Amino acid sequence: VEKPGVCPHERINCKTRGPDLCQNDEQCIEQMKCCSFACGKKCMDPLKEPCLLPLDQGNCNINIRHWYFDNKHHLCKPFTYGGCLGNANNFISKEHCKMACTFLVKEGHCPLFPFKDRMECSAQCKSDIDCPQSDKCCESMCGFVCAMAWAAKSGFCPHKPVVCSKIDRPVCLRDYDCPLSQKCCSRCGLKCLEPQK
Repeated sequence: VEKPGVCPHERINCKTRGPDLCQNDEQCIEQMKCCSFACGKKCMDPLKEPCLLPLDQGNCNINIRHWYFDNKHHLCKPFTYGGCLGNANNFISKEHCKMACTFLVKEGHCPLFPFKDRMECSAQCKSDIDCPQSDKCCESMCGFVCAMAWAAKSGFCPHKPVVCSKIDRPVCLRDYDCPLSQKCCSRCGLKCLEPQK
């Protein structure tokens, strides 16, 4: 019986495969699914991004040198893997770790989706790396979906504290709605303003 949820996409061009730690969802505990990821099948939480999971050395005493992604320092680091269990932040080489985790966040901003009619749908992605080309993984009214990124213009919106007596109708929704170098900034409603240098 297949459990609900979506496995992350395979991110590595596998020349060699590691051992399969499961064959189907029934072999995985609780909500975990049997997913092909990092050149082998393993039990994974369909709701969590593998590269953001904490280091887990697993059980058993085989002691193999593997690699994990240290999200705090944005680096792939070696660790001693026990040989069974653990989590999906576990790669057989530094190259595999880098391919899977280095480009988690792509440039640009997610488009604004209306949230008033939010529906429950299965997520298409967990992070930007699950999306093709320059698309980003964005929260929509139907869970997380791959969407075309909006580019941001350079510079920052001017930081001036303002007391708003009323919120005006938005003039823009994104930077490219504004002329020349102006940015779409929040100032008693969204307005086009010259960026701070």
